[in-house]
Amino acid sequence: MSGTKSTHLPEVAGNIELVPSTGSLIVDTGLRNVQAFGVTLAQAAVADAASVAGILGDPLPGGSQKLTINVVKADGVTLGSVAAKVSWFAIGK
Repeated sequence: MSGTKSTHLPEVAGNIELVPSTGSLIVDTGLRNVQAFGVTLAQAAVADAASVAGILGDPLPGGSQKLTINVVKADGVTLGSVAAKVSWFAIGK
C-alpha cells in the first residue's frame, strides 16, 4: 500500500484508516519484517466501537507483512458494527 512508509524513517510505517462496519480491516505495512506494532482508536469510543486490537500476519516470502485491525464492541469480544477511525504504526526492516 503506497503512502504508509515514512519518507524519513524507512523502517517505520503507519496511517489512519477507516475500519468499515464489518469491524475488521487488513492493511499492508510495507515492511518485510515487523518488529513491533501498535493500534489505537483515532476517535472517541462508542459502545459499538469501544476498543481496537491488531493481529500481525506471517511474513510472506519476498513480500511485506500484513496487519489485521479489529474494532471491538464494549463487551470486549464482538467485532464492532460501526465504521471507526483507527491509527496504526509498525516498526521493522
